[in-house]
Amino acid sequence: MFLLIAFCIVALPWLLWRIPCVRRVAPLAVVQILSGVLLGPSCLGLWAPGWHARLFTAPIMAALDGAAGIGVLLYVFVTGLHLDVGALRADARRLGGIALGSVVVPLLLGLGAGAWILAQAPGVLGPAGDRLLFLAAVAICVAVTALPVLAAVLQEAGMLGTRLGQTGLALAALNDLALWLMLAILLAVSGSHGGPQALAMLTAAVAWGCTLVFAIRPLLTRLAGSDGQTALVVGVALALLSASLSEALGTGYLIGAFLAGLVMPPACRPALLARLEMVTATVLLPFFFMSTGLKAFMQPGSAGFWALLAVTTGATIIGKVAGTALPARALGFAWRDALSLGAMMQTKGLMEVVVLAVLNDAGLIGRDIFSAMVAMAVLCTVATAPAIRLIQSYGAVRPGAAAAPDLRR
Repeated sequence: MFLLIAFCIVALPWLLWRIPCVRRVAPLAVVQILSGVLLGPSCLGLWAPGWHARLFTAPIMAALDGAAGIGVLLYVFVTGLHLDVGALRADARRLGGIALGSVVVPLLLGLGAGAWILAQAPGVLGPAGDRLLFLAAVAICVAVTALPVLAAVLQEAGMLGTRLGQTGLALAALNDLALWLMLAILLAVSGSHGGPQALAMLTAAVAWGCTLVFAIRPLLTRLAGSDGQTALVVGVALALLSASLSEALGTGYLIGAFLAGLVMPPACRPALLARLEMVTATVLLPFFFMSTGLKAFMQPGSAGFWALLAVTTGATIIGKVAGTALPARALGFAWRDALSLGAMMQTKGLMEVVVLAVLNDAGLIGRDIFSAMVAMAVLCTVATAPAIRLIQSYGAVRPGAAAAPDLRR
């Protein structure tokens, strides 16, 4: 039964995505998320509860969770491989103001949305029951931008090689780096309930990060001339080791996997990405989507669900678009390009689902807000490409529209 379920998890979303009308509307990640939701308690569990109970027994759920954990760990490792620290430093110098606005404004709106949610629906607190940590969790979720899914959206739109598309990817990379730093701090504080223990956990995590950069990374440079199999084994082994230590330190195993990808030398990354990225995205990640879909219980007939969805989606779109477009306009971007960058930054995709799953497992958010924000991630991601096309087509017919400035100097 598990193998038949695994077949459905891997094959059906990909087959649906191959349909031209579906492919034009949604990236593969969105189709995979929706497939997990359809097979979860929100759809199959409501329409055929007996079938759902017989299919997703405790042993099958344990196997799914194990495959999901490995899949998402490798995905986060691949995300780290995509981020070039040297390029990030250069991008921070030329795009620092825009990047700061694209993170800070949604964070502030997320705090406001979290406060409103607590006042209107106090049952959304997770098992940890901490109001301040809940506010921080909602703020981080609102501020998420998904770099890999944005790259896929820009590729589909033919903008990946343009100056505007490259600027959007650089901003998304800076957003990703800020996200993982904030998430590590939040998990450390929540795991130790604050105080000196949280500081000790963060200090230990920083020490491990320094060990990766200054001790392990120089050793990894010897892999540059090795065969692809050696690079694959060493890279994945390092990701697993770093993830286990990070989990033991209380900052979560995904933080460790991300750091392992971040410190891999540039010469080693092409071999790793060529052997790992496609298999992770198409074979392993769907198990994570299924696991997430089985935890999400969306109730479209519930007024509370729609209120949570509206508040979090509104905070995300307004925060990301305004926080990005206004600083970009101040730096000389035309309004259509500034607004296009804002539309790019509200792409959520898989990264939002990963963060939500981490926060849900840590007990910082409840099931209702988890489900509503999974739906928010899908809506924002699906809306990205149409919004960019609409903004660009509107600006193209306006006379005298300025091109995006070259900020590479």
